[in-house]
Amino acid sequence: MAGTAQICSTFSFTVVPSDNAATVITNPGRTFRVIGVSGNNPTGNPINVTVTDGTNNVTNGGVFACLANQTTWADLDVAHVNFTATENLSVQVSNAAMTEVQILCVETGGGEPLTAT
Repeated sequence: MAGTAQICSTFSFTVVPSDNAATVITNPGRTFRVIGVSGNNPTGNPINVTVTDGTNNVTNGGVFACLANQTTWADLDVAHVNFTATENLSVQVSNAAMTEVQILCVETGGGEPLTAT
């Protein structure tokens, strides 16, 4: 079976909340695509997480709940995962007990094309 594949570098942003106010991650001047968002919740209760581009929700449905005592991956809103070099990420949690929020990214366009055989 032949197909195509992409090769690219990945990078991540890690947010460690100190309170439940929004944390803005200033874009270092790159275009990129968010490919995953996860939250690590060590508490016994769900913690809500919101990730936006300042206006639009990156996570599908806006707020996603990180389940108690585990890491939870969010569904993404594919219409809002591509960032220009001037757009910033915003992360907000409902409880500062959240250990961290990880945002995994790749370059816009998915990288260099390869032929898979």
